[in-house]
Amino acid sequence: MEDFIKIKGARIHNLKNIDVQIPKNRLTVITGVSGSGKSSLAFDTLYEEGKRRYLMFSGTQFMIDSAQSFDSITGLSPTVAVEQRIIRQSNPRSTVGTRTKISNMLAVFFAAYGKHGNAYDDGQPLSMEMFQRNSPIGMCIKCLGKGKIYKLDEEKLFGDLSKPLHKLVFNLGSRGITRKMLESYCRYYGVSIEQNADTLTPEQLHSLLYGDGGKTAFPGFVPWIMQVINSQSGRLRWLLTKDGYLSLMACPKCGGIGLGEQAMHTTVWGKTITELENMYIKDLYEFLLKHKSTTAGVNLIGEILTKLECMVDVGLHHLALSRPVPTLSGGEIQRLFLASFIIAEMDSITFIFDEPTIGLHEVEKEKLIGIIKNLVHRGNTVVAVEHDENFMKAADYIIDLGPEAGIFGGERIFQGSFSEFMTCTDSRTSPYLSGRREFAVKKNYKPEDKTRLLTIKNAGLHNLKNISLDIPLGLMVGVAGVSGSGKSSLIADTLVPMLRELLKSQFTEDDEEEEDFDEYSGAMVLGTEHISKCVVVDQRPIGRSRTSCPATYTGIFDRIRKVLADTEGARKNGYTPGLFSVNSEGGCRGCKGEGVIHHYVGYGNFIDLECEYCGGTGFVEEALEVKLHGKNIREILRMSVLEGADFFKDIDKPIYNMLVTLKRVGLGYIKLGQRTPTISGGEAQRIKLARELGKRQIKGSLYILDEPTTGLSFDDSEKLITLMQELCYNGNTVIVTEHDPVVLSNCDYIIELGPGGGSEGGYVIASGSPGELKNSRKSIIGRYLL
Repeated sequence: MEDFIKIKGARIHNLKNIDVQIPKNRLTVITGVSGSGKSSLAFDTLYEEGKRRYLMFSGTQFMIDSAQSFDSITGLSPTVAVEQRIIRQSNPRSTVGTRTKISNMLAVFFAAYGKHGNAYDDGQPLSMEMFQRNSPIGMCIKCLGKGKIYKLDEEKLFGDLSKPLHKLVFNLGSRGITRKMLESYCRYYGVSIEQNADTLTPEQLHSLLYGDGGKTAFPGFVPWIMQVINSQSGRLRWLLTKDGYLSLMACPKCGGIGLGEQAMHTTVWGKTITELENMYIKDLYEFLLKHKSTTAGVNLIGEILTKLECMVDVGLHHLALSRPVPTLSGGEIQRLFLASFIIAEMDSITFIFDEPTIGLHEVEKEKLIGIIKNLVHRGNTVVAVEHDENFMKAADYIIDLGPEAGIFGGERIFQGSFSEFMTCTDSRTSPYLSGRREFAVKKNYKPEDKTRLLTIKNAGLHNLKNISLDIPLGLMVGVAGVSGSGKSSLIADTLVPMLRELLKSQFTEDDEEEEDFDEYSGAMVLGTEHISKCVVVDQRPIGRSRTSCPATYTGIFDRIRKVLADTEGARKNGYTPGLFSVNSEGGCRGCKGEGVIHHYVGYGNFIDLECEYCGGTGFVEEALEVKLHGKNIREILRMSVLEGADFFKDIDKPIYNMLVTLKRVGLGYIKLGQRTPTISGGEAQRIKLARELGKRQIKGSLYILDEPTTGLSFDDSEKLITLMQELCYNGNTVIVTEHDPVVLSNCDYIIELGPGGGSEGGYVIASGSPGELKNSRKSIIGRYLL
């Protein structure tokens, strides 16, 4: 039996025919600068081959018959991988409780041992389905289990009827199926689609707005709008919300719970299932442990406690079972999967993780490292793509790729023990670990201007303990604290929604992002007169379609298409910019521009087969025939940011400037046409930051960032810190939620929440300069600052 997994000739993406060996039953870290080829080796080579072999032996009909991206892989055991980007594929109604099956177990427990409220006891036996929001039996009939409904301000939306019928509601009746239905209405009532709505009779107007009971194909504007916004994710909902015609509110029937009457009024130990699901996991564990011996369902409660204990151990104590999975960070979702692996007690498996320490405070990382090492002790092989120093020190084996990103990376720089890695002179990573190169740490902190403060008063959302604090403007301000201490509740859930409301047009965030209804529990924000513009740069996914990419999101794709349409070959054939878009006339009809056909093979896995019509390009043949300086649209989109910057330097200045900005935020390696579902939260955030930095800068702006160094190597983190400091030197403010001691050490001011997570957090335990926190007995992060 071999002691190593041996990979020979790995050459996918930027990997340059490298040979690598990974010791079995050991913890191996793959490191290197961002874009050096780490994920290509760990996930696109090792994991994909493990999955292919499983499918081959399982007898599936879907087999990939394309050329291998390596010469050979030997010694590979069954492989399980959890990537950061898996969160993008989650069901929007999936929660921590449904994902871990704990909510199902609680539903069974309540069905067996729940007590009806006297007024709601109909004599019918309770069933598990009554306590499940996704079940027709258990869901609230008004909101269908969502707990929220959309409210349309009809008076405001239809306040001005001096418009043609088809131009009402953002020209909704001017196109598509709505136009056809509206024409049906017009024919029946003998009116023109160009006729102003205020000329209709009261009966005609009522039928136009609310429908006529099926006399025509048009259901009425109000029912049609509600159908569209509830069944589709699109622009109409965003437009209505943005202009104040549509709001999201708690369902008045169930009070936002999402369950029917029976579940709302059935209790165990005085608690409803919703109250248990809304507890922090640590508090729920303690509550169930206290009552375990008082019930007949001791075995079921014991299983639930085992699952909850594992979740506490992997640093998820601050979550609740009701927390939606799409709102979790990449690190949190990996630890959620890790908890399930621990419970299953599997061995002889190869586990592959993608920066599992993301989102963890320094004191929490030690415990996680110990848990992952226990996986190894059970007889498993663990491979982790990581940048964290302590994680690397705990590893048995290090593989370093580089030396740079993209086409300048993809080489194996080192493989061996951590101590040997310290002497590696070719690595961009080892100098930071060995002390040969040190991070630049700010020594002189920008002083506070007491006349320019952003003040938050009475913040009491979630676990915040009605706190008040000042955020000095014009500085780089760090927000620190252990997981669940209240950082997101303070910044993302209190400050951001209030700034959105107060600043209105001066507030900038992702277009067309669906906003939840805001609830900031009576908090106040003062000092917004000092802010000229607020830019929120978070880790939510960019782009809404599978074919969107960094080029489309940053706006340079339109210019690229125009430049191609302006070439001699395109002009001669009468081609328009639309030919160079897979979402328009240039998209392959067979795969709708994706280049692959998706086949579901079970257990959440898909196999993608190359489209036989376009050969995987996603474009029609005519689009590929047009060349710009010898490159067609497909070849341009396959360029990295670094390659693209060199290519467009003398062709188009705005394209070049945006690509240089992407490079400055540590994304020189990313492909211009890389599909957004494959982009991590940290990468998405830096793309958003680059797009904002590419616009005209307004002095006095406030930038709010959420762990922007996620996924960055030491070298790239240093560049991003410099960029954030430049923003402050130019008269702006940066508020950055972070765990990284290097980033926090380079802030001018730190606000630390804690002392613990969940119910043990929610206080401001320290604030001041990094130097002051290092000398503070109350500060937890202070001891880790540089």
